[in-house]
Amino acid sequence: MKVGAVHPNSSTVGFNGIAQKMPQYAMNTAENMYSQYNYLRYAKYYEALDDRIFPQNKRIRQENFSFLERIPDYLKGKFVDFYKWITDFPNIYTVSAKIEKEFVNNAVNASNSDVKVLMAGYDPVCSVGLKHALPGSDIDKAYIILEKDQRSLSSDEYYVGRYKGALWNNVDQRILSLNNENTFPEVYTTGQMYRILDVLDDITRQSGLSNSVEYYKYKRELDINPLTAGEFNIKFAKVNNENRISKEGAKNFAYFIEAVRDGKLAYSLDDKITGVIRERVNSSPFAQMSNVTQMGAHERQIKSGMKLIKSKLRNREELAHDFNYWGPNDQFEFVKDLVKSVSKDQGTKFDKYFQNDDDIAERFNRLNRQLV
Repeated sequence: MKVGAVHPNSSTVGFNGIAQKMPQYAMNTAENMYSQYNYLRYAKYYEALDDRIFPQNKRIRQENFSFLERIPDYLKGKFVDFYKWITDFPNIYTVSAKIEKEFVNNAVNASNSDVKVLMAGYDPVCSVGLKHALPGSDIDKAYIILEKDQRSLSSDEYYVGRYKGALWNNVDQRILSLNNENTFPEVYTTGQMYRILDVLDDITRQSGLSNSVEYYKYKRELDINPLTAGEFNIKFAKVNNENRISKEGAKNFAYFIEAVRDGKLAYSLDDKITGVIRERVNSSPFAQMSNVTQMGAHERQIKSGMKLIKSKLRNREELAHDFNYWGPNDQFEFVKDLVKSVSKDQGTKFDKYFQNDDDIAERFNRLNRQLV
């Protein structure tokens, strides 16, 4: 739900949002097919984040996916088996575990001599957190907190940009997608996080909004409607004159800090450091009241049985059983859609496994518009 998710080049802080074309092989042997599919581990062959800026991306992706239409009948079963081997499909539980592992391993491996990962986590009620994910799913509201080496002299922004570039280049998109809209992890150094929290807390106190901490904490426990749950953040946006932080910056940071506060902790370098970070977050009036994600309330309602998980996730619960009873053509067609779903390019035949059954995306968009 963030605006401006990014995908930098690994060696610079610049960005390139145009998809690259894959080499195309003749589909004569299984080795041709495997080699072709292996290109799709890389994010640069999808580039779905900037489709509205670069409309040619969709056409380029269609060309990149065209090898799927050229796989001969005698190789389709081998492709399905190879896909299952790569992704652990159709077991959605092991698929979800593999996605989390891909996230954590690459978050840590993107570190370098200038920055190291202290914490990483994500939304506990996304498909991965609920163990209902399909291969190539995104990981909602993911965050990463870095510590910059004190001997490193460039800006925190520079090192964050380089780190994001390494993450973008190395994550296997066939397992974990960084290409769905607004799902690239929020990344901050501890220095950035503390400085921004100080600014947001100052504005919260000076505006008088901090006088209502208990009310908004209580509201945060219950409200799952983005249009009403984000009341504090809407009021904050109105009093923020943008002298110290932009409205968009405050909004994006709210998504980040709520994930730190309520999200699933997938990685922690040191429990003591994690405790210090949590203590700072828990003492922040802004962090205590912010509620743009509603993830805490969603998790409580799902665990208590007050709320069902999304129907598309419920539909996946029998998928491992059903898939094995489908004919080979249906199996291949579904796997084709899974390959394309990394960038939301799948067809409509299997919508019940992919599409939300409510207007939650529009309601979040309406909230976000009020915040910027």
